[in-house]
Amino acid sequence: MDSIDRRDRSRAPHHAAQPSAPTDLTIEGMHSVGVGGGSAAPPARGCSEDGRCGAAALRLDKRKYLDREQGRWRIVLRDYGDGLCEVGWSFVAAIVLGKAGRGQSEQRELHEDRASRRARSRLRQLILATNADHLLTLTYRANITDFRAASADLGRFIRRVRTYLPGWVYIAVPERQKRGAWHWHLAVFGRQDVDLLRSCWRDVVGEGNIDVQQPKRGAANRRLAIVKYLGKYLAKGFAEGDRELNGHRFRASLGIKVPGQLIEVPPEQRHDVSEYVIDQLRSHAGSVGYVWIDQQGLAGWARSWS
Repeated sequence: MDSIDRRDRSRAPHHAAQPSAPTDLTIEGMHSVGVGGGSAAPPARGCSEDGRCGAAALRLDKRKYLDREQGRWRIVLRDYGDGLCEVGWSFVAAIVLGKAGRGQSEQRELHEDRASRRARSRLRQLILATNADHLLTLTYRANITDFRAASADLGRFIRRVRTYLPGWVYIAVPERQKRGAWHWHLAVFGRQDVDLLRSCWRDVVGEGNIDVQQPKRGAANRRLAIVKYLGKYLAKGFAEGDRELNGHRFRASLGIKVPGQLIEVPPEQRHDVSEYVIDQLRSHAGSVGYVWIDQQGLAGWARSWS
């Protein structure tokens, strides 16, 4: 059975409004998406209809009433093969409002949540695009607490491996252990030359070890199991607020080609873009396993797997 989780990512109060949807879907907290003419007049300039005032109200009002008539929808469908498809959509405003200064945003938690979702999304895309089906872990015997040193070691290890395996592809996520030491989790494709990898790692760090494993038995799809595994460590870094990781949440081989197909919305479907996009995913992949739509209906993501 398809399930839709429409989570409230803002602090605006929830207004129940149900769009049309297939009877086999469970819909929670859906807000209808209106595009083009027929919008109600915006509230007074000082405050928005949900009680926000000042700059926050101005940003919200412009996005809800002005930008929908002067922007466009960006929709990207990604097909990774074997029935694994996802689609993301968002409304791109024609007018870009000024950003708050760093550390001064009134919605800092919301921005951090968006940064976390963007990082998890990119990590998932890279893993699925490379067909990664094995997990490689690089550990130290020494207590290496300097993240810059650990990053430099990873770079030297990658360069050494590629002297023997020029086409070797990886996606790496760091993790800090309880003792404070860093180590690396990598997603790789196919059977690995364990002796070669161990030799390369020890040439770089001296005393250290590696471990190569497939996802645990029972995993319905190895790629999805690895997405979940590395995503856990990525989320851990955000949850712990580790500032050392800023801009370096994960590393990956250059040149990984992530599939993507742009989808245009027919004019007659612009009254409910989310429903149209979900139908496109269902037609392309044969199923819809999960859907997220933001509170205002201006962005969403759906996937074929549960």
